[in-house]
Amino acid sequence: MKIIKNLLICLVVLIALLWIGSFAINEKWHMERSISVNAPPSKIYKLTTELKNWNKWSPWANLDPNTKWVFSDSTFGVGAWYEWKSDNSNVGNGKLTITSAIENQSNQYTLEFEGMDPSNAGFTLTPEGDNSTKVTWTMDGENKGMAKYMGLMIGLFVGADYEKGLENIKKVAEGK
Repeated sequence: MKIIKNLLICLVVLIALLWIGSFAINEKWHMERSISVNAPPSKIYKLTTELKNWNKWSPWANLDPNTKWVFSDSTFGVGAWYEWKSDNSNVGNGKLTITSAIENQSNQYTLEFEGMDPSNAGFTLTPEGDNSTKVTWTMDGENKGMAKYMGLMIGLFVGADYEKGLENIKKVAEGK
């Protein structure tokens, strides 16, 4: 009985510490990954701003072959969107909408996963020399209450996928 009592006390203390700690955590979070690609910004811009090109490099594109995709009439540039539906918990349901695009420089999009707060993400393309580009993929979001801890761990949840996606962009853009 004493063991159960001690475990309950530890659990209460842990919950209290997490609750108190949540007040010290910034509600906004940011994650980014970068890679150098031996291709001009224009080539990468087309890969990341034309939504029908995403399945060529997206780390999530092939997780569920039964995913249902629905695209907007225009699939390039500001206002273009796609929705997906999947029974696979690693894919889920959601919508991606391009919110800004500066030709050969950057694009931003809103990412909405069912049951989660929306986040903003995008690509920045920085020329490096004659035929190389630094590609930076970012994600920003805001969480409230106890969910603030998600922001601290977003790199663990999504970082490896971003790195894989950037490697895929590199392979496609470099023709490998």
